[in-house]
Order: sequence, then structure tokens, then C-alpha cells
Amino acid sequence: MSRTIAISKFVGTISLGLLTTQGLSYTLSTTTIPPLLALPSATPAHSTFRHLRTLTSRHQILLSTLSASSLVMAYLLSPSRLRHPYLLWATLATAAGWGGEAYSKIMGKAEKNGAVNSETRAKSMRKEGSWTEDEDWIPEEGEVNGEVVREGMEGWKVKQGIKAGIWGTGWMMAVVGLWGDAA
Repeated sequence: MSRTIAISKFVGTISLGLLTTQGLSYTLSTTTIPPLLALPSATPAHSTFRHLRTLTSRHQILLSTLSASSLVMAYLLSPSRLRHPYLLWATLATAAGWGGEAYSKIMGKAEKNGAVNSETRAKSMRKEGSWTEDEDWIPEEGEVNGEVVREGMEGWKVKQGIKAGIWGTGWMMAVVGLWGDAA
């Protein structure tokens, strides 16, 4: 049983570390977005950015879910004297980083099923300059506005930096907790 707990802690911490240090958030916001902003036309920048957001979202949700579930499993399987709160705090930081992603995915599925008023959603999407991560904006041919694309990329870049900070804090808590477990 102790081996299962140790493996769960290790997998959860490594997954959280991949979210932070491998750069799903940090590297994307510092290395990938500037070249996209330098593209000569808004149309290829927009399509590339949409593809990047989709892939990033999938990987972030996968690693966040793996990390949170592993850390919670380690906490639940531990005997009462070994149930350290750092496991819950690291899980909370993981969930805080992907909570917005999960919410937007759930709301997107609910909207497709008709559970959300699509007229209200469309009004919120039409606000000038508002382009959030959860919007599914598909412009018609020739209607891509370069300023809106730039604002969307810059806003996404800030969100990724915030996520990297949150996940980094959780990762540091998990590493210090593992270090304390071994001492």
C-alpha cells in the first residue's frame, strides 16, 4: 500500500511539474505567441492561434486531471497519521489552474445541447475587443480583424502566465511536501 501511495504522490507531482516547468503555460506565453504576433496577416495568425489554444487546452486538462486525481488518491489511501495537508493544497492549486478551462468546456457542451441561452452568449461574444479563451469565434472569410486577434493573443498570454504561477506554487508545495515526507 505504501508503494501505491508513493507512486501516486510522484505521478501527481511530476504531472504538476510538467504543467509548470515543461512550459505548457510559461513557454507558450513567452516563446510561441511573439512569432504568431509577427505574422504578416491576421488570418493565418488566427487559425494557428485557434489550433494552439485547442491543443494546449487538451494537454493542460489532461495533466491537471492526472495530477489532481493522483494527489487526492494518495491522500485518501494514506493512513490518518500520514494524511498531509500539502496533498490537498497542491490539488487545490491544480484545480485553480484548470478550473476556468473545465468551466468553459462544460458550458460549451451545455450550449451545444441548448441548455444555455445562445442569444445571451452571442451578445457577450459581440462586445468589442472581448475575445476570451472559452469563445468559439469563427470569422467568415476576410473578416479577421488583426487588432482583435492581437488582443486575444495578448490576453491569452497573460492567462497562461497566471496559470503557470498557480501551478508553479502547487508544484513547489508538492515538492516541499515530498521532501518533508522523506525526512
